Amino acid sequence: MSARPARDTYRHGNVRAEAVAAARALVASHGHEALSLRQVAQAVGVAHRSLYNHFEDREALLDAVAEAGFVDLAEPLKAADSREAYVRAYARFALANPRLYALMSSRPHGTMKHRPALQRAVHLGITEARRLFGRPDRTSAENRRAIMKVIILMHGALAMHVAGVLDVEGDEGLIAELQAMVADQA
Repeated sequence: MSARPARDTYRHGNVRAEAVAAARALVASHGHEALSLRQVAQAVGVAHRSLYNHFEDREALLDAVAEAGFVDLAEPLKAADSREAYVRAYARFALANPRLYALMSSRPHGTMKHRPALQRAVHLGITEARRLFGRPDRTSAENRRAIMKVIILMHGALAMHVAGVLDVEGDEGLIAELQAMVADQA
């Protein structure tokens, strides 16, 4: 009996991690709206159907990319030693990664309870906001609202800045304005 020739589609490695990395690169270059499983499979060198062994669907792959983005965002936030440093780190991440940030922002909160890894990743940044913006003299609900105000303010300002709506002097001007606005919220 003769040996079978090697299959072109068989490969070793961590297909899931490679697919997330490839999808992240595609999102960075073209945005998440245009991403397809076929593109990711081609970039990784697998049959597109094999990605279904690792992701339920396209949305699950996008969730995995967003999760990685939230984990990456949390790193500079952990290093922030002041509210101003938090705002700077958050804004610089969003401005340096606009398409990834758009994907991260697009994940529906209502579905996160079904995506615990994504939910945990999101809460990494919220934990850092709680550390810097929470106050012991406020109730838990008051602290939650204060933190949400800061995050909503920053997200809205970043979206408007990227769209060219805000009249500020570049990215650093935006960061300075955000820092001033957040100081007013404290």
